[in-house]
Amino acid sequence: MIKSVTFKENYELSLEKESQKRWGTKTYQPTRYTREKKPWTMFKLFKKGLTIEFKEGVNIIVGENGSGKSTLFSLIKQYAGTAPDRLSRALSDLKTDEDFIKFHREHYRGELIVDGEISFKNSVFFDAEKDNPVFAIPKMISPSNMIPMAVNLWDAQEESHGESMKPILEYLLGESHSGILFFDEPDTALSLGNQFWLAKEIQRSCKENQNQIIISTHALAVINQFEDVLDMETRKWVNRETYVNTFLK
Repeated sequence: MIKSVTFKENYELSLEKESQKRWGTKTYQPTRYTREKKPWTMFKLFKKGLTIEFKEGVNIIVGENGSGKSTLFSLIKQYAGTAPDRLSRALSDLKTDEDFIKFHREHYRGELIVDGEISFKNSVFFDAEKDNPVFAIPKMISPSNMIPMAVNLWDAQEESHGESMKPILEYLLGESHSGILFFDEPDTALSLGNQFWLAKEIQRSCKENQNQIIISTHALAVINQFEDVLDMETRKWVNRETYVNTFLK
């Protein structure tokens, strides 16, 4: 389970939109050691010392576009590391997964301090925008599971985009046990009925398979099934009704 992440330093990105100024900005002056010849401005998406806490079970993350949902998932994925392939194992003195995890931790120089146990062995990251059915499954499922997943792929290739995502989500939620599952906007292209289905499957996977599930979403059909949501605009947990009502005023 992952309990929280804390940022070691400001996490800054190049300022490109007016809306990004809401996070605070800093302008840098060129020096003899920089490539830039003119002043440039960065915005502070995540500030030093910011702690984002997660709960056991289902975590619903909401927020406007650009609030940092996908970036947060990406940074946690970097911390978790990537499972070594056969060539990496053959060329390395590290022989077990535990050896690779320990090595990755010792050499991690990323932005996060993580409270909790998370690695490539117990986590799955799914991005509905990037992980289309052809590429997503081989990256996330071990070779021993490729036969049933290949069947799902065969069925999915004839479906619409939304329908092709459903068997992947169903498989990940059904076959993962005692894991940490990150889903970045899995409701993308799902019909309203399938959005309700997704919310129920998330709850079932959490309860029956003891998974911790962290999902970012814009789908009201999903959001309305849970009492509290993590609002990435405020970086705080808020009551779902309070969050939704802010858009109805």
